[in-house]
Amino acid sequence: MLALTLSHAGCFLDENLDRYYGRIVVPRSQEFQWSDGGLPQTFDPAFAAAPPDTDLVRAIFEGLTDYDPRSLTPVPAVATSWEASNGGRVWTFYLRDDARWSNGELVTATDFVRSWRRTIRIGDLAPHTELLANIQGARLENAAAVSNTRSPGSQSQKQTAAVDSVANTKGDTNPVATNDSAAFGVEAVSDHVLRVRLLRPDLNFPALVAHPVFRPVKLNDESTTSKLGADELISNGAFSVAKNETTRVLLERADTYWNKDQVALQQVSFVGQKDVESALAAYRTGEVDAVTNASFGPLVIKLLKPYEDFRRTTYGALTYYSFNSSHAPFDDVRVREALAIAIDRDRISADDMGGATEPAKRFLPETASNTQAPVVNKSDVLEKEYERAKQLLAEAGFPGGNGFPKVKLLINRNEPQRLVAQSVAAMWRTVLNIETEIVIKNWDEYEAAIRAGDYDVVRRGLVMQTTDELTNIRMLFPEGAEPGQAANVGKDSDHAAGANADSRPLKSLPPSQPIETEAQALRDLSAMPIYFSSSYSLVKPYVTGFDANVLDAPSLKTVRINTAWKQPEAAAAHTAR
Repeated sequence: MLALTLSHAGCFLDENLDRYYGRIVVPRSQEFQWSDGGLPQTFDPAFAAAPPDTDLVRAIFEGLTDYDPRSLTPVPAVATSWEASNGGRVWTFYLRDDARWSNGELVTATDFVRSWRRTIRIGDLAPHTELLANIQGARLENAAAVSNTRSPGSQSQKQTAAVDSVANTKGDTNPVATNDSAAFGVEAVSDHVLRVRLLRPDLNFPALVAHPVFRPVKLNDESTTSKLGADELISNGAFSVAKNETTRVLLERADTYWNKDQVALQQVSFVGQKDVESALAAYRTGEVDAVTNASFGPLVIKLLKPYEDFRRTTYGALTYYSFNSSHAPFDDVRVREALAIAIDRDRISADDMGGATEPAKRFLPETASNTQAPVVNKSDVLEKEYERAKQLLAEAGFPGGNGFPKVKLLINRNEPQRLVAQSVAAMWRTVLNIETEIVIKNWDEYEAAIRAGDYDVVRRGLVMQTTDELTNIRMLFPEGAEPGQAANVGKDSDHAAGANADSRPLKSLPPSQPIETEAQALRDLSAMPIYFSSSYSLVKPYVTGFDANVLDAPSLKTVRINTAWKQPEAAAAHTAR
């Protein structure tokens, strides 16, 4: 990256009056060239973990719902409509009768039943199986696969926390929710009616099923769990795979797609670039129309910032600190709140993270809530409140920080996280007169320390896969965790303070009240959010409909090339390809 900035520094300086970075070569046709952090390696919805694989899956497969790329609200896809019953435990989806596979066959409710069951049976080898864990019977379906695909002690902490927490129904008296051994809760009522029974109510379930892992595949053998390759795909999305080459994956608009007349792009090429420098060079010369999922360094970000085609978006990757409530005095919610509101998150993002992150004063990004009413009131976010923090600490028995034990703050070895931890420790010392020992460990040692409970506060991260509030909160606070203690649900995401004190319990929520909403999480404060990461992209000005969002999930169905676009200052100077 240093070589890149040095070699191109003159270019940045020479063009500091230009509105856009690099050469503008307006295409003559609806062909989109996309550098998306590499070439897709997985074409199977069950196995797609992250971009570019998930971006490709969204293009070639369509689920019951999809996300509006701007608002992230669920919109009809294969399902034209849906309705909830039993308080949000049962969902019925009505499928359109013109949805077809690329081989011409109808897409039916049975395709979804078979596909979802297959994903669950794949087990830990499917990176997002946990998103299906709230479906009735999923735990039983997954049990055999789990025992066959992992050895004792080798399972991912993320998978265990998410799958077991949502499926575990301890303390719930509803017979639908407690029957883990019931039949698989996805039923094809008819070819065009799909019914889904959940363990726990989820009023945002249509948003969850927009995730790529819920997209159906065409199975000749419903018992197969092997990964589907590009050469054997039968897809149902707006695009289909035309070529899978060493330097690109070419998609073409699908003739069998029910809404093909509303899809503008005729072709999409995922273009392989060996590194960030190559991706930027290709964009600069006009070889590609967009660059995403590139690890831009701080200096490059600073140099690109003035250009209108450079975009920064808050990304739903949360860095947060979790408390070990088995250690006193961290079992006292007043202590947890005092520590949480003694932190100046704005200063951490601006200074320690160089303005590259967004302060997290709540657990979910603003646009990750698809309810009409706000998830939490404006006054309930975690703003810094130094006087209140001192008062809460005094009420908990530590006036002026006297007698408070040294906080053992555990972080994984990562330079930005070290800087953040040092700032947090300094704020706790300045505001509350509390000392902190920062313990930095390599990843394996870090995980071992978490399992042993050898910390008071630990740095953790979660990359959100959906806008569904229940799913995100349960991944942060699985039911299996002790009250007042969040879960370890992700490796690394670097890529309710306003209430009156007497309105909160002195300890955490009891075990019978699992944390399932953001409002509950902000009252309990088993963890405290620190910041959200940012995603960066370069998109040519003639490209429309390539919308960024907190899930970093643009939709190719809305992208269009404005072949008549002209530069405002020099309309006649643009070229065409």
